[in-house]
Amino acid sequence: MMNNSIPKVKTAYVLLVNVDDRQTAMLRMAFKMYNSVNYQLIQPEDNLKPELVLVDGDAADGEEVWQQTKKKYPEAVVVFFGRNAPSFTAPYLMKPIRFDTLFQHLRNLQQGNGVWLADKAAAHKETASEETVTAERLEQHNASEHTQQAVSVVRFHTKGTLLGMVQKLAQQSEDTAILFENKPVLIVFPSVEKVLLAVDNDALQQLCMQTDAEWQTKTVPASAPTAQLHDKAKLTLQSCIWQLSIWTARGRLIDPITPDTIIKLKAWPNMTRLAFLPEAMRLSAFLVRTPVALNTLYKLLPVSLEDVLNYIAATYSIGSLIIEQPLTHSAAQQEKEMVLTRKAPQKVSKPDGGAPTSEYNESDDDKPKGLLARLMGRLRGN
Repeated sequence: MMNNSIPKVKTAYVLLVNVDDRQTAMLRMAFKMYNSVNYQLIQPEDNLKPELVLVDGDAADGEEVWQQTKKKYPEAVVVFFGRNAPSFTAPYLMKPIRFDTLFQHLRNLQQGNGVWLADKAAAHKETASEETVTAERLEQHNASEHTQQAVSVVRFHTKGTLLGMVQKLAQQSEDTAILFENKPVLIVFPSVEKVLLAVDNDALQQLCMQTDAEWQTKTVPASAPTAQLHDKAKLTLQSCIWQLSIWTARGRLIDPITPDTIIKLKAWPNMTRLAFLPEAMRLSAFLVRTPVALNTLYKLLPVSLEDVLNYIAATYSIGSLIIEQPLTHSAAQQEKEMVLTRKAPQKVSKPDGGAPTSEYNESDDDKPKGLLARLMGRLRGN
């Protein structure tokens, strides 16, 4: 039987290339302090396949080393790690390391987001002299405030998933068991709004990845033993659907919501009884007050897109998130709008003329005023 908890901590192997001892020590310390994902530093001789490879691009041959590393580890996310963005399109993690946003950026990079979009012409000037390349980088730095980060959004349907089956049975009156390959997975008790699990966390999470599966159902007849099962079922129906939604979404947007669908939180979810979801409090505080579309929400809040999409899936599935204004664009138009953009983090020089840092820096003219300014400041964590 499973209690209401998140699955076992996943291990993500990280390889550092060209990274100096000081940066390595800082990353190792940060990884040890983080509990949601077990980021583990590995060496090339360990014969383990890395999921993330961080290449220090500040060295003179940083861009060349990144290209070589990309060819060597084609299945990994090879990240350009430096103070200045590369002259080519690549996953980009800016220095210096900020512990409060580091793991949001790493999750984003693992999902295929956080890609720096550089000018194609500059990316292909391989024969340019060193002076010309330096001048181009300086020009890119001066124009960095206009650079956009673009991420693609993938949608998913609940039909044919375990999540969809549980939602369907929750609307019925009979106690029903769900089976997969003739083996029981869980029993839904709609009358008491409880769920009894027959598999562990890991197996349940794997089953959430099944799409268009042939799920079997079996009605559980009312009897004294069934009443005893009600008492044994400790997991609430809402918390079960919440967790299944997160495992099913995996950083994807739930159908029928699109990036320009206006959504609003009808009521705060009871976070004390639901599985932990990063940024859930901040997103709830925003969406309970303000109807907004995903493409606008992504521009306003510096939050990982994966966390936003998992939150939308979970709150929509339990009925807390409502669609205020559904849009009826054509399929072609919807597909075109599945890319979100927002300003890339700007490089802000320190007052003493030191190295630039990666922070969101808005001019006073761009900031909202009064009460709205204070509200947005709190939501952004300022």
